[in-house]
Order: sequence, then structure tokens, then C-alpha cells
Amino acid sequence: MNRSSFVKKLLVFLGFSSSTNVLLSSCEKGETLLEVEEELSAEEKAYKELKENIGENGFFLDGKILNVDLTHKNYLKLQTTGEFINDSENYVLLLRKTEEDILALSNCCPHLGTSNRWSYSNGEFRCANHGNSYGTGIGFAANCSSNSTSGNLKQYKTEINQDILIVNFDT
Repeated sequence: MNRSSFVKKLLVFLGFSSSTNVLLSSCEKGETLLEVEEELSAEEKAYKELKENIGENGFFLDGKILNVDLTHKNYLKLQTTGEFINDSENYVLLLRKTEEDILALSNCCPHLGTSNRWSYSNGEFRCANHGNSYGTGIGFAANCSSNSTSGNLKQYKTEINQDILIVNFDT
């Protein structure tokens, strides 16, 4: 395989679109192997910027927007439908609801405000402090520390950009 073919295959593997115009030179006497003539699309730039900002804990908080790297070791459980993570550092429960959807819910118990004792089964989160269960629906949301013993946990808008979960806490 010649260098040109190798580099082209490498670029495809690394995620560069096949429409990227790549100029290859001979690599003799210190010449540049690769020059990318065209810039990345706006979507590719946004994704790349998010990836670069992800910290060693697997997330990046930008104001009220949480960006989570789903390939980071702290978030690998979210690759399995039905699994959840209590991200206590960001005050959110993350639940892989379906192959396409991850829910982000407040981890503050509506009863007395506990945030670290959650389990999940049968479509509900159960707080182990007093045994109250709360749904994941979009109906009545019980507020944190409101002494509520039923209702749904507050839900935040989410979207997935490739392998990054974006949570909007302003919703």
C-alpha cells in the first residue's frame, strides 16, 4: 500500500469526511505529509471543540450546559439501555431510556433533598432514605425538598452529538 492510500484510509478511520480535500505530497526531505485544504463543517467543529473541552472526569460544564463524554470510563454504563448513573458532581441522574434517548433528571429527592441514595427499577427511581419512588415522565414534577412523596423527578432537555450527551439545565 502506498502512502497516499494509507493516509486516505487513516483519515476515513479518524472521522474525516470523504469530501475533505486532502493534498498529499511525497514526504521527501522533510516535506509535509498532509495538508487539509478545506475546513471542517460547523457541526464537526462544534463536536471537536466539545471533545477538546471534556475534562479528566469525563464532562465539561459550560454555564447551564453539561457535556458528557459517553465513552469516558465514568459514563460507560450509559451504553446499556436501562442503566443509570447518579452523577452527584453535577446533581443529575442520567438514565439510558432507549438506544436513542438518555434522560437527565434532578437527583435531589423531592421528599427531603437526599441526592446520593437512588436505585432504579420498573420505570421509577427510589430514594433509599424513606423509600419513596418517583417517575421519569413529563407530567407533575415534584420539586426538590418539597416534602412530596410522589410525582416525577424534574427532567432536563438532552441531546446526543455523536458520543457526547448534552444536558441543558436551563429547561
